[in-house]
Amino acid sequence: MDKKYGLTSTEYEIMELFWDTDGKLSFKEVMEYFNSTKNKNWKKQTVSTFLKILQDKGLIASDTSGKKYQYYATCTREKHINMWVRQMMKDSFDNSMGQFLMAFSGGEKLSEKDAEELREYLKKYE
Repeated sequence: MDKKYGLTSTEYEIMELFWDTDGKLSFKEVMEYFNSTKNKNWKKQTVSTFLKILQDKGLIASDTSGKKYQYYATCTREKHINMWVRQMMKDSFDNSMGQFLMAFSGGEKLSEKDAEELREYLKKYE
């Protein structure tokens, strides 16, 4: 199963809909989007299961103040990716930014451009 930023490909695809919509969506709208636009042929139970999983992960919430549930993203795509990277750094690199950066550079010397970007970034936190 492919994973993208800690989400299955289907979870990520659903989150993309919420992030791109930037508003609330009804269950019916979610289902119609995936069945009509994405040609998924999903059953109600499938959509319901994925929405529940995303709610349990804290990525979406529902507003029940009206007649029907309205679902919405609880964070932006950028915030989710940021939280995922921070968790990966904590879990895989002993929470060390240095080890994390070394893993991505492959232990090779940084280009002058990359080194300068890193210096500028670090100056912000001195």
